[in-house]
Amino acid sequence: MVENNNINIPWLQALAHGPMTKVTCWPIYFCRGYIFHTYDHGKNKTNANYGVCVKDTSSHGGSTEPDFYGVLQEIYELHYPGPVHLKIVLFKCNWFDSTIGKGVRMNKSGIIDVHTGRRHGKYDPFILASQADQVCYIPYPRVTQKRDQHWKAAIVIQPRGKILMNQNFDSTAIQHSDDNSVISTDLLHVETLVYPHGQTENLEEVEEEEEEEEEEEEEEAGLRSDADDENNDYELTDEESD
Repeated sequence: MVENNNINIPWLQALAHGPMTKVTCWPIYFCRGYIFHTYDHGKNKTNANYGVCVKDTSSHGGSTEPDFYGVLQEIYELHYPGPVHLKIVLFKCNWFDSTIGKGVRMNKSGIIDVHTGRRHGKYDPFILASQADQVCYIPYPRVTQKRDQHWKAAIVIQPRGKILMNQNFDSTAIQHSDDNSVISTDLLHVETLVYPHGQTENLEEVEEEEEEEEEEEEEEAGLRSDADDENNDYELTDEESD
């Protein structure tokens, strides 16, 4: 509401007065699934969480890669007094040269390389924390030419809690109305025989024992037949003697 050229909106007046002159500095800040560290805080750590990148808002192209790459130097938290109680977090960054071919290039694998020895020509260090994405600058293990020593691969870090999925992925459940698949079975050769009391015997030994028993029975049957023949012969000789 404007009356007599005076603004009567309290929150707008608070914003117009600007933030407090005293700011809070942080070495670490968590935002949008990223854990950002300032360069001084994270330069000696195993994980390099101080790389940042941001889209060029003036670009209308279809590129999916960020246009500005840099290193996070300071994290400032601004406070707005009054009824709004607004807090804004700003990142102060040192930006690398974004000129294609000089400061940024794409290698044969489709990875963005950044020349860490070239700086952005304009002084524009501040961005909102909500605008920043995180990257990691990885040097190449083998560099044959001196001019390539400052080129590093800028790997975009995925925020925590975010899972990348193919947009063409079909999550519809697959069901078969007619299942006419043929099930093939293979014969399994069992070499042991298990009894209910937990004892096991080799089938080959059982077969050999059965064969031996059959041979013994045949031998006993042969001996019995021979003995009967001898008895018959003996009885005939007695009759002849009479």
